[in-house]
Amino acid sequence: MSTEPLAVYVNDHLAGSAAGLTLMDDLANRAEGTALAAKLRTLAAEVQEDQQLLRDTLDRLAAGERRIAQAAAWVGEKVSEKRLALAARNHPALALLEGLESIALGLQGKLKIFRVLAELGPLDQRLAGLPYAARADRTVIQHDMIEAERRAAAREAFGVVSADHP
Repeated sequence: MSTEPLAVYVNDHLAGSAAGLTLMDDLANRAEGTALAAKLRTLAAEVQEDQQLLRDTLDRLAAGERRIAQAAAWVGEKVSEKRLALAARNHPALALLEGLESIALGLQGKLKIFRVLAELGPLDQRLAGLPYAARADRTVIQHDMIEAERRAAAREAFGVVSADHP
């Protein structure tokens, strides 16, 4: 296990992505049969591709996955999962909104790491040639999609319908 700061940083993002995938799966199951469920499943598949890119990065850094980071992410994921399930019983639309906000925040974190890695690529041979910039660009599109769904969920949760957004 490497303690190199870059390897720790990549590992932390990799661990965080596991919680995001679980949340995407949970929300997709709750929205089964809707366009949102399909979007979340597509997003999850793309996040899994991004996880592999982070694993490839760790390989190039000669660093393995940090089990402690994975364990901490798992505990946080389980707490969040239980909180969301409780909220969904009382206020399903609010639970969806909060879940989508969590995904949006995770996507912002993913965007940040890929931008950092894209900037470091030309400076660190170990990172050269990996598609960080393309993944950052894709993450912007993913975030925009989740943001549109989040805003729709907010209108639903709070019972606000405007002429522009029925």
